[in-house]
Amino acid sequence: MLSASGTDSSLLPDSAFLDIIRYLSGRQRCVEVLSQLSYVNGICGKAFCCNKLEEVRMYLEANGSLILKAPWSGSGRGLYRVCRQSWNANAEGWISRILRTQGCVMAEPIYNKVCDFAMEFYSSSEGDVTFAGYSLFETDDFGNYKQNILMSDASIEEHLLSYGLLPSILHEVRKKLIEIFSGMLSGCYTGYFGVDMMICCQNGEILLHPCVEINMRMNMGVVSRIFFDRYLSSSSRGYFVTEHYSSDGEALQFHQEMSSCHPLVLDSGGRIVSGYLTLTPVLSSTRYQAYVIVKE
Repeated sequence: MLSASGTDSSLLPDSAFLDIIRYLSGRQRCVEVLSQLSYVNGICGKAFCCNKLEEVRMYLEANGSLILKAPWSGSGRGLYRVCRQSWNANAEGWISRILRTQGCVMAEPIYNKVCDFAMEFYSSSEGDVTFAGYSLFETDDFGNYKQNILMSDASIEEHLLSYGLLPSILHEVRKKLIEIFSGMLSGCYTGYFGVDMMICCQNGEILLHPCVEINMRMNMGVVSRIFFDRYLSSSSRGYFVTEHYSSDGEALQFHQEMSSCHPLVLDSGGRIVSGYLTLTPVLSSTRYQAYVIVKE
């Protein structure tokens, strides 16, 4: 699309590089990562790569219900929940379409999730992978991203451990992921990426699902992490929100009300203590907005 619009091809990645990014971005990589984390005590998480409709049926029969995922799709998109009772022509049609267009379908058991979060990383041009921080976020009932919770890394880890998760599990998974991605990304990718995770409750036991998604790009979790670290008072907490409005004027009215009711308060160092701040321009025609709301 960029080429068609007249962008100089020398400014764009070549097809070989795009093939690498496509490979790294596929949900199939979660299968590989999970297999290398299987030795860690206190974790859960399985993923199956199905190349035929019959394979999906087999895993569904074994698990009772599944979350099906297209190998490549936007965050929170390309998902289909199915159980034995809801299997029908629509489910078969969705699976067949993904198999035809993308070659396989990912099938995963449905877990009793109690918390969404992510570990964010940075891969340097020299091939070194480093931990860039935590991302604590919320999704809707369909798995679509809603907002990030702005907290310090220490506060997020304290929050995660409050569910009963052992710190040794978090730290071992983080250490192993750095090792895995240092090998996987060496010479292939420079930049931020994130690994979405879940804290789950199974039969009364708190477990960590260490690789729900791999976001091989700059993502909202990284943006939220950097925003907190650069601009918020360390004692404050808040929300980083992306919002869609269905009609003209709705965003502007919201912006005016929030600006009036929640004026921005800064500390002596210029960091945000509390209040509302829009991160994108707001006009009468605005339909999409990013903003933060911060509280002490």
